[in-house]
Amino acid sequence: MVLCTRLLALLPAALAVLHDGSTPVPNVEAPLNDPATMIGIKLTDALTQDDAKCLDGTPGFYYFRAGTGDGADKWYIHQEGGGWCESLDDCLARSKGNLGSSSAYTSTVSMDTGYFSLDPAINPLMYNWNSVFFKYCDGNSFSGSNSSTTIVSGSTLHWRGKHILNGGISDMLAHRGLDKATDVVVSGCSAGGLATFLHCDHWADRIKAEGSASANVVCMPDSGMFLDHEGPPKYHSGMTWAFWQQNSSSGVNDACIATEQPVSNCMFAEHTMKHIRTPTFPLQSEFDSWQTVAMALADMHCLTWHWLTWS
Repeated sequence: MVLCTRLLALLPAALAVLHDGSTPVPNVEAPLNDPATMIGIKLTDALTQDDAKCLDGTPGFYYFRAGTGDGADKWYIHQEGGGWCESLDDCLARSKGNLGSSSAYTSTVSMDTGYFSLDPAINPLMYNWNSVFFKYCDGNSFSGSNSSTTIVSGSTLHWRGKHILNGGISDMLAHRGLDKATDVVVSGCSAGGLATFLHCDHWADRIKAEGSASANVVCMPDSGMFLDHEGPPKYHSGMTWAFWQQNSSSGVNDACIATEQPVSNCMFAEHTMKHIRTPTFPLQSEFDSWQTVAMALADMHCLTWHWLTWS
């Protein structure tokens, strides 16, 4: 029982620092002569034409680096993670920072690690591909489509993540060469991994319909399988609240919405994944750090630790 008590005592601190386990990319300006530099694209057309806005009303945003050589028509697209906002106060707080506003995004950023590495020894498949880092500022994995706004403590909040997503896809197709893509990997980590589950078919359908019908599109959600489970973070109820608040029914997988009950199940990867048509290759740790601490550990409620009462 002592061990159980000590483990559960760790939860408040753990949950305070764990939102979805993702690590933000440094918001630091990069020199244009750096080969790893990505150029920021502000989605102003989507803002004016489709009301595509971050939580605070600023435009959506992504970083882009053009491919070279035999990677000129191949694409790696990464949707940023960073948790979700699951109450009005939570969304208000989020709107004041980089996960809810594009106001402080730098015009360039240097990305030369992991999937964005330019070193073929580290990133042999995609080192010279077109690279996109899609910034996350809507609070619900690019799914919201609520035409109404909500005023909280004098600030107006917007719920338009799906429209940011569509604005980014449109800009890439019209201006960056995505319409000529032969190979595309759509990915994202953590909340961005969930976004990959939710929008995989949407990416593939638009690329094939508005670009090359023969494009090879696959999805690779990284650490996006968050179990439909309540736990101390109140994940199930929080995500269900976000689904309805942001009117996400038109911003997630259509086939899931058509068959799942309740339709808010479609906000969760485990319910959505069985409806995905596009080839999908999930990456998920067997011992996911966020879920181990935030969900599994707390669910013990000391009941499974009776054998430790001797201590």
